[in-house]
Amino acid sequence: MLFLFILVAGAVLSYVGPWWVIAPVCFAGCWWLPRHAASAFWQSAGAGALLWVGYSVYLHLATGSGLAAQVAGIFTGGAPFAAGTGGMVLMLVVSALVVALVSGFSGLAGLRMRQLARPGRRRGE
Repeated sequence: MLFLFILVAGAVLSYVGPWWVIAPVCFAGCWWLPRHAASAFWQSAGAGALLWVGYSVYLHLATGSGLAAQVAGIFTGGAPFAAGTGGMVLMLVVSALVVALVSGFSGLAGLRMRQLARPGRRRGE
């Protein structure tokens, strides 16, 4: 449920919002749908990475522009081993790792804030 919520809400808001909108979506999702800490982190990270990769591939295929290849050239420094498609895949993997960390820690923060704000909960219970 949490994974699906993050995918749907993140896709809708990513279409009209900035790239970092996935962080508030993961925060709100883990606040609203209580989970264990490990599942909150991994489901948020997985949904964020899948959404980011899917949206990146969609934009690359829909526009057909060479922007992704140019950005890959900037990050790889024109290294021969990362030329062409290899550089774009490398860029996609690195960006998916970054968004997975951002969304995972945001989801974990949402869960921890919910636990902190829960009234009547004492330490050690």
